[in-house]
Amino acid sequence: MAKQSSNRPPGSSAAETEGMLKFFVERIEHMLQNSESEPINQIPNVDMYSSPSRLTIEVEMPGVRREDIDVAIYRNTLIVKGLKYECFEDNKVNYVCMERTFGRIYRAIEFPFPVDTVRIKAVYKDGILHVTMPRVEDKRGLPKSVPVETKD
Repeated sequence: MAKQSSNRPPGSSAAETEGMLKFFVERIEHMLQNSESEPINQIPNVDMYSSPSRLTIEVEMPGVRREDIDVAIYRNTLIVKGLKYECFEDNKVNYVCMERTFGRIYRAIEFPFPVDTVRIKAVYKDGILHVTMPRVEDKRGLPKSVPVETKD
């Protein structure tokens, strides 16, 4: 009985497994390095779009003061943290419905392609954090032809 061949290139299964393992290890390291005693109350909504020259990430953070927003880069990930304070003016009222959230805000957004993190710019306006950065041409992983010589 003949063994059927797969359409996958040799070693692709191991490479995929290694890539997934690396991804999970990096995520766990990141969570351990950034763990804080207070729980995260909100994961903000994000829009991400690109042009040929830049990547833009917009993070919804309504009700958060600019001075309570922290933006950082860790490896190829944008980390956005914030703090939204409660705004109860009269504590003698009984809320019938309360849908707004308060507390810590946290979101980690992985870049889909290489960007220039040195020239990153973040602007907070009307409850939206706009983060823009230039794209960088990634030369790693591009195929390069290697000439094969014959030896007499």
